[in-house]
Amino acid sequence: MMELQSSMERNKKMWNIPTILGFKRHVVETNQKSDDDVDTRVNVHTLYKHRWVWYHMILCIQMILTNILLVGILVTLAIKL
Repeated sequence: MMELQSSMERNKKMWNIPTILGFKRHVVETNQKSDDDVDTRVNVHTLYKHRWVWYHMILCIQMILTNILLVGILVTLAIKL
């Protein structure tokens, strides 16, 4: 009987409608830092990580555009020949 009650309590916590809809925050039960505890100061390592992400995103966009242009050239050549 106690197992049934504990599983029902867990289900109530898990299926909390305001939490699912985003009106309430989820309860943090792990040892992870919450948003309030995160260090937001900029240092060399975080700056490097951000620049790395932006640099590679720009390279990815350029590569996608290059592939689109190459496919366009291929289609144009296929139609003309």
